[in-house]
Amino acid sequence: MKQGQRAQVKKMRNLKKKQTYKQAGHVKPFDFNEWAGFLRARYYLMYHDKYDQKTFEVASFFFDDLLAMIVQQHFTQFTSNERAAVNLNEAMQATLVNSEDRDWRYFILLVPVLFDMQKLLVKESQVNTYFIASAPKFDINFWRMIVRTVLAVNFFKWQGKDVAEMMKTSNAIDELQYKFLSQNDEDDDFDLQTIGETFRGLAPVVATTDDVKQDVEVMVLSQELADAELVYAQRRLEDFKAAAIKDVVSDNVLHLLYAYHEGMAKIYGRTHKTWDAESLKQFTKQELFDYWQPQWQDLDGIGGELRAYLKFLSQKKAINGLGKLLKGIEGLDHYIDVMAINTLLAQLTPKELETLN
Repeated sequence: MKQGQRAQVKKMRNLKKKQTYKQAGHVKPFDFNEWAGFLRARYYLMYHDKYDQKTFEVASFFFDDLLAMIVQQHFTQFTSNERAAVNLNEAMQATLVNSEDRDWRYFILLVPVLFDMQKLLVKESQVNTYFIASAPKFDINFWRMIVRTVLAVNFFKWQGKDVAEMMKTSNAIDELQYKFLSQNDEDDDFDLQTIGETFRGLAPVVATTDDVKQDVEVMVLSQELADAELVYAQRRLEDFKAAAIKDVVSDNVLHLLYAYHEGMAKIYGRTHKTWDAESLKQFTKQELFDYWQPQWQDLDGIGGELRAYLKFLSQKKAINGLGKLLKGIEGLDHYIDVMAINTLLAQLTPKELETLN
């Protein structure tokens, strides 16, 4: 469960009561975090135990993106007294298209969860102040076709092709999505072998913060100071976990944050006191996954834990210049999130993927 989500579950009833008219004719000012947090908590309670852990982590990623897309498409309505009318098919398709930085296996694992996602949002919207959602009768073959098309588009995007121009001048995308199709007597299916072979050696481009402007200075750090940094990390991370809401800082989070202490000390000769935005960005983009192996646990939003930890260190007077540091690593949280799930997805064998799908 991501940071704060367990607390959101506990507060769900209170949030539900708050989502009423503040006074006659006036809706309570829209707060995205509160609105999305409530729906995330509902989704967690309904489906966390229904799906395999890998499938739920992928679904959780997509659900967060979908909520953001819904608000983006109807921003004026959400921030005024007008209740937004949301077409879930349109919102879901737009979210899939915007997920071009995900490993191809991500889209395969999403198909079995889309129906439940629509059902939950339609039900919740009926008593929600801000939106009402609708969707036509669910057709799994339609969504498999959409996913095949998204995969075909991504295949060309990842090679730097002009997809818009291709759609005007050729049938390459349609032809490729058809190659990804495996038909049986009842339903369409994915030809996972063909898809895997097509994407072999091809990886998505994950957006991050601005490129590091210059090579980061490598400092000289004695073995004694390097060892002391790791001792400090263990102690401080225990404090960080203890200060958080119970059970929301998982081992996966602690291992991620410890990797920064260890890697920054060993590679750049830097203790936490000499971390800066450029060194954190370079380490994240080049070496983080040499020091941290993510697990299928609490992946959605895990990148935000770095920012939370930096704030914690600042409160403890362990680092200076927090504002400049946070501004300098803006966008790095999304990069960590996506790279973590892509790393794990790429490790799934064809047999595992077929079982989960």
